[in-house]
Amino acid sequence: MQRHTREASELKALILADLHKEPGCEHVTDFVIQRLDTKENGANWTVKYLDPNQDKVCETILINIARMLQLNFDLAERDS
Repeated sequence: MQRHTREASELKALILADLHKEPGCEHVTDFVIQRLDTKENGANWTVKYLDPNQDKVCETILINIARMLQLNFDLAERDS
């Protein structure tokens, strides 16, 4: 399967679209796409959840959505 490259903002939009479909997670926006120096499970990016007051269920859903997208998308290289 070919992996496609996306900007962090594009990945975040894809994640938010799915996350906001989940009950109780409609308002979540407080996370970042973080580049990995060493690939984990083939991915060069992960998500970092920023809101310690948010329901842990939403954090788990966020991570699961990101894992699914990591199968198909790489984070674009930084600008030089």
